[in-house]
Amino acid sequence: MKRKTLDSSYLSAFCLEVALFLHAGISISDGLHMLRDDDHDRKSKALLDGLLKAVEDGQLFSQAIEKAGVFPYYLLEMVVLAEKTGKLENTMRSLSEYYARQDRLAASIKNAVFYPVILVAVMVIVIGVIIVRVLPIFSSVFNQLGAQMSPFAISLMRFGQALSGASTVILIVLGLLLVLLVLCYAVRSVRASVLGFFRNAFGDKGLFKRIASARFAFAMAMAIESGINADDSIMMAARVTSDGKRSMKSAETCRQLLAEGAKLGDALMQSGIFMSKHSRLLSLAEQTGTLPDVMHTIAEKSEETIRDEIDSLIAKIEPTLVIATSVIVGVILLSVMLPLAGIMSAIV
Repeated sequence: MKRKTLDSSYLSAFCLEVALFLHAGISISDGLHMLRDDDHDRKSKALLDGLLKAVEDGQLFSQAIEKAGVFPYYLLEMVVLAEKTGKLENTMRSLSEYYARQDRLAASIKNAVFYPVILVAVMVIVIGVIIVRVLPIFSSVFNQLGAQMSPFAISLMRFGQALSGASTVILIVLGLLLVLLVLCYAVRSVRASVLGFFRNAFGDKGLFKRIASARFAFAMAMAIESGINADDSIMMAARVTSDGKRSMKSAETCRQLLAEGAKLGDALMQSGIFMSKHSRLLSLAEQTGTLPDVMHTIAEKSEETIRDEIDSLIAKIEPTLVIATSVIVGVILLSVMLPLAGIMSAIV
């Protein structure tokens, strides 16, 4: 069973705190003791208590993390490697940056989904009220005047009456959708399942593809910096990339290409992990031995592109929905008001 892991914001803060007390020359046990004494959150304090007890019992920091059962496997693997190479401080600082990036990226995605959903909901409510409540009033006015509304307005009113008759079913469906949205927001496992569905459906194209590439680049950069060879770095990065099985398949293809003698940059592109525009940069990195730095650069540029794309998408969606709502409402009201104005003018 897949274990529940801590969120990216907490992981980033925790890794940075560990890096800071290691930089100050404080031991793991003393540092965890300090963190626990300063923590006022009950769950977080319980977690630190567990880590501290394991370390004081003589276990390695990586063993304490594994025993806690709430840290991602990638963090665990990196800490194990850091303890072997003596680079725990640098690794924890890099992990803090990695999870801070994931948190910023997740916040951008949430904003990209949240605002359009709210606007669509408002649009549907406004149009629904007009069709279900306002048009019948105008119909009554037309009947009193011995006339009828336009065929378009009558069709809309009948549609509204059908909606009103099915209001119980509609409310149940809306209630279920609301519950799903709340669960997606509050329960990480449900949110992960929903995101997993979209990744499986669209993970090899568009925004999801670029997100996966950015995460892969940063994870691989950290692995290479820690002294892991290219093959193992590729597999470690694939395990933490957002599109799961698809990344593992691409990673296997990449390793096969490397085994056949392909250059690392060419293998990363031919396997679909990176885009062709990164070819020259990767080729130069191999020749100059600066692959970790180039991977960081690719990750940073990719994330900037993703955030710009999300901001651009939101900037287009918001006015589009507002305009669409205004046009629909305007057409509905004009289909009623113009005939009514004609009748009033005839009476005068």
